[in-house]
Amino acid sequence: MVSPINSMNSVASDQVAGRKNDTLSKDDFLKLFVAQLTHQDPTSPLDSGQFISQMAEFTSLEQTQNMGQAIDKFVDSQSSQSLSDQAVMIGKRVAWEEDDDSGQTHLENGIISSVTLKDGAVYYVTQTGESVHPSSVTEISEPEDAGVSES
Repeated sequence: MVSPINSMNSVASDQVAGRKNDTLSKDDFLKLFVAQLTHQDPTSPLDSGQFISQMAEFTSLEQTQNMGQAIDKFVDSQSSQSLSDQAVMIGKRVAWEEDDDSGQTHLENGIISSVTLKDGAVYYVTQTGESVHPSSVTEISEPEDAGVSES
């Protein structure tokens, strides 16, 4: 004989399994938990140890998801902070190393016209439209310095 609890858990699990990802959200966990409580056998209720254990799992899941959201917000704020920190580079002449198609490294230079954020990383954009990662920059100078000419 199939118990009502197992039957309901099976139905709820099938509904949750129809999702595209393989992880359960806190809402899915709560739905399963409520279904289990609603359809339990009144003559043999859920034992308090199991109840406390499942509530602790739910609380842990919720705190983990909240922490993940907080970390995402922190990373976003750091990216925008880094972008504004790099804005001081606008108008500066920079020289950077760049690899060509043959694998040779050569020096390029230009004046920074803007700073952009692509895929979570800051890039300088030159007046000629080239994107330059700050780690490849080898020299920074004022544009009136005649030592480096625009390529």
